[in-house]
Amino acid sequence: MRRKPNADQRRRDLCDAAIELLAEDGARGLTHLRVDRRAGVADGTTSFYYQTRSALLRGATDRVVQLDVADFTAAMNEAKTATDNKTESLLSRLAEQAMRTGVEPERSRARARFELLMVAARDPELGAVFGDLMDRFVAISEEAVAQLQPADRPPDRELIEKQAFAVVTFLGGFLFRLANGLAGLDSAEQLEGYLHGVIAGVAAEHARIPGKGGRRATRA
Repeated sequence: MRRKPNADQRRRDLCDAAIELLAEDGARGLTHLRVDRRAGVADGTTSFYYQTRSALLRGATDRVVQLDVADFTAAMNEAKTATDNKTESLLSRLAEQAMRTGVEPERSRARARFELLMVAARDPELGAVFGDLMDRFVAISEEAVAQLQPADRPPDRELIEKQAFAVVTFLGGFLFRLANGLAGLDSAEQLEGYLHGVIAGVAAEHARIPGKGGRRATRA
């Protein structure tokens, strides 16, 4: 007797196929039939699981966020168990994770994410999903920056927020370049060096004129 496919796995497979299509042809190229063909399932399967195009876009968005959160969680866990320099471990893991955007399947996911962000700008429901993801990214960036603060003084929350905003902004632009083959960097070590430069520059400006420039790295 032929086993009925697991519904959750089938949805993941369909959304993975949708992510590939979004990466290749953008949101306008996403159709239920094309997802069927890419996933190698019978025509009409995608329409059964995602009856409308909005539902399909939401499914793809949820899948992108699910994978991103898994990466964030892995970076946090690796940093907590690292045996090397713990004050720099989380920033190092973020740099390593970012560089993986240049290879598949992470590259397709990044390209699909940028496509979906454009759709989300006009769709409050999708915008809320990405807003929650950004909040997670900001929190991790703030923790990475906080690890680099001088141990002999109380943490400056305003400075940490400014530095995290700069890190998030820099990485956002870098990931866009990387996803489109325009990275200009060859290693996670190089990227980490740039991140340290960004963090140090914000600290210098903060010391020169406290309270000027920067803001909390909240949702884009």
